[in-house]
Amino acid sequence: MSLRHALLALIESGPFTGYDLMQKFDHTIEYVWRARHSQIYPELRKLEAEGFIAGEVLPRQDAPRSTKVAYHLTPEGRRELERWVTEVGPQPAVREPQYLKALYLEFSTPRNARRQFEAHRQHFVALRDGYTAHVDDIAHERTVLMQRRLAASPENEHAAIKAFKLHTYRGLIARCKAEIDWAEAGVSLLEELAGASGNPDFWDTVMHASASPARSASTPR
Repeated sequence: MSLRHALLALIESGPFTGYDLMQKFDHTIEYVWRARHSQIYPELRKLEAEGFIAGEVLPRQDAPRSTKVAYHLTPEGRRELERWVTEVGPQPAVREPQYLKALYLEFSTPRNARRQFEAHRQHFVALRDGYTAHVDDIAHERTVLMQRRLAASPENEHAAIKAFKLHTYRGLIARCKAEIDWAEAGVSLLEELAGASGNPDFWDTVMHASASPARSASTPR
C-alpha cells in the first residue's frame, strides 16, 4: 500500500480539502498506514498532476474572502484505485526489531530483558484497545467517513463495505493478541530461567557473563 492509494480511497467518499484529508487520515487510515502530515499536500499535487484527482476552488464559509480547494476522484483515479486493489503484490520483507533484539537477550540483564517484554506488551495492548474501539464505531456506523461511504453507495453494497473493514481491524486485533501472548510468554520464560539458575541475584546478573568461555567467531549462535 502507498500513501497515494490511501488518499485515493479517502477521496472516493469526498470531496475533501487537504485539511479534511489530514483529519480523516488520523482517524482511519493511520490505523494501518502511518504518514506524516507534511507528506499529504505534495502527494495531492502529484495525484492532481497525473489526473487521478481534480481540485475545485470553493469559498470558505468562515472567511468569505478566502478560498479552499476540495478534491474529488476522477474516472482515472477510480480506475487506478480499482487496479491497486485488484493487484496481488509481493509481501514485504520481514523486519521485526523487537524480535531481532529478543534473539540476543543473553547480552542483557534479566531485569532489562523483562522491561523489553513489558514495553512490547504495553504497546500492543494500547493498539488492541484502539482497534477494538474503532471496530465498535464502524459496526455502529459512528464514523463520519463510514456514514459518507454508505450514503454515497447503493444499499446492496453496504454489507460488504462494513464487512471488509470489520474483517481488517479484527485481523489487527488478533495480531495484537498474539504479540501480547508472546511478550507474556517471554516474561514467563525469564521467571523459569530464574528458578532454574538457583541464583538469588539472577535479576541483576548479566546472563551471558557466567556462560562458557567466549565462542569463536565461526561458532553459530
